[in-house]
Amino acid sequence: ESRQNISEALRCLQRPPPPGRQLSKFRPWRKPPLSSPEWMNYPPARLGSDWAVAAKCEGKRCVVVAAHGATTIRTRSGRYPRKGGPFRSCLPGGFESKGGKVGTTVLDCIFSTSEPNVLRTLDVIVWNDHMLYDCDFQFRYFWLRDRLVESGADRDCPIKFTAVEFSTATYEAVAEAYEYAKSLPRADGLLFYHWRVHYVLGTTPLILQWKDGNCSEYFLEDGQMAESQGSRAEEMLGVPDLYTVLLCGSEGMLLTSDVPPVTVSRMEAFSRDGAPVASEGDLLKFRVLNTAQLCNVRESEVSGVARLRSAGKASLVRTLPDSWSRILFQCRSRHQPLTIDD
Repeated sequence: ESRQNISEALRCLQRPPPPGRQLSKFRPWRKPPLSSPEWMNYPPARLGSDWAVAAKCEGKRCVVVAAHGATTIRTRSGRYPRKGGPFRSCLPGGFESKGGKVGTTVLDCIFSTSEPNVLRTLDVIVWNDHMLYDCDFQFRYFWLRDRLVESGADRDCPIKFTAVEFSTATYEAVAEAYEYAKSLPRADGLLFYHWRVHYVLGTTPLILQWKDGNCSEYFLEDGQMAESQGSRAEEMLGVPDLYTVLLCGSEGMLLTSDVPPVTVSRMEAFSRDGAPVASEGDLLKFRVLNTAQLCNVRESEVSGVARLRSAGKASLVRTLPDSWSRILFQCRSRHQPLTIDD
């Protein structure tokens, strides 16, 4: 199934982008063709031998496609984050070749508006028509790092592709990555990849992210000014409200993006005169009222414990609901945070 999903995503990615103004409105997919990390609420087993760690810089995850002699960048929602449209690059497929067939290259990157001419490369899915998603991460990482240098893509032409530096997540390596993240002007925590994970679309427990207030300014996600009436205890502590986006499923269940999804609540709690306020498939936004109670609750018990307040529909930019690990991480970060020493 994963192979089929990636093959379908690659067919979408290889379509030539439309010209001119149509480019900004072009949405090549409904679901982003990217892997997504779960949030680290507990340290995984064999962290110091089977996992890799890297400092994560601030920015938007994006998919970079070099094909048909041009290179395009797309965020998770399908938007084009960089001004100027498609560009030439040193990636295979990113420039016109006089010698014959032009290949395709697909990379998983981070784009930051503070450095629009630098793309930090997390992973490789396809390199010059070589499908690498069935290879383990350790192979993909070293392959990518070497190929960026060999192709000259690690130089400004006009975009510089820089491989994110991973190392085995020993105690010393995690401490070093943590200190490096703290020194960056725009860091967003740490990333952990299992060395043996294949590239899969969607959320996977074999890729994790973690952060605290020292290595990320986005540790506790802010609420909205218009929805500032949080619980009195949390307001007194200066803790921002926790908002989450959930999918309205069948029978009014409010679901996460997990496979299988976690049922957080039901629409009956937000109905007026028995009429539902949303249709199946809608992405809805809620404020979590009892974050402390959710810190240690089991997934099967969430629906009977979670107290939510409706905050309307989610932004049109959103394509997926939140994962349960994200909700749990934000709850625990407010009351029982996992520290770097744990």
